[in-house]
Amino acid sequence: MALGALNVLMIVFMLAPLVLVVWMSFTPDEFFSLPLDTFSLRWYHEAFAYPGFVEAFVLSALLALAAATVAVTLGFLAAYALVRFQFPGRAALDAFFVSPLLVPAVVLGIALLQFVNRLGLYNTFAGLLAAHVVVVVPYTVRVIVTALRSVSEDLEWAAMNLGARRGTMLRRITLPLARRGMLAAFLFAFILSFDEVTVTIFMTGPAYQTLPIRVYNYLTDQVDPTVAAVSTLLILLSGVLVILLDRIVGLENLGR
Repeated sequence: MALGALNVLMIVFMLAPLVLVVWMSFTPDEFFSLPLDTFSLRWYHEAFAYPGFVEAFVLSALLALAAATVAVTLGFLAAYALVRFQFPGRAALDAFFVSPLLVPAVVLGIALLQFVNRLGLYNTFAGLLAAHVVVVVPYTVRVIVTALRSVSEDLEWAAMNLGARRGTMLRRITLPLARRGMLAAFLFAFILSFDEVTVTIFMTGPAYQTLPIRVYNYLTDQVDPTVAAVSTLLILLSGVLVILLDRIVGLENLGR
């Protein structure tokens, strides 16, 4: 009984802020008040009319697409090496791809800032892309490792015994059989990149601001339910992508 009540409290604790944000986005007034007598789309109109949010959304979407594509490509190469080959330093390589998960985001952000600044890539799309790839590639490696372990190595050897080169075998056998895991890794990386804040804030200046950073900067200047409307749209987008991810591979199977 006590455990059930605790579970309910935890669910309420997690969902209450989201419900409040969605509720605030439909208020006609500049300040939230209860009860909400009428629903209004005023703040959604304000969000779409504000050019900064639209530009930031486009940048975030392009950045997430690029980061997910690069991360899945690197993740597949790394995962294939980890799953199919035994070689000196294999454990070290595995630890290397997990290491960004073990470093505090602020420390990682400072390190990446120093790195991209030395390369002259600060406040550029390339610098942002490099940082986001570092953040998301550990997750893609974990997901793709799981997918490759479900692909029988005997099928690959059979293809090569029949004369297929390794590249042909990967293209005709491995990738098609692992496509669900690859797509799941892509969606997972897209979600993580699109919502990334801590590392991104070190990488951006006035020229390149992703949507989460634009929302943060907007709040420093003014507080109104426009941010609630943007947040509601982000919740909806993330929810749709998570549902797709669950349908493709099952959330319980990620990284297993």
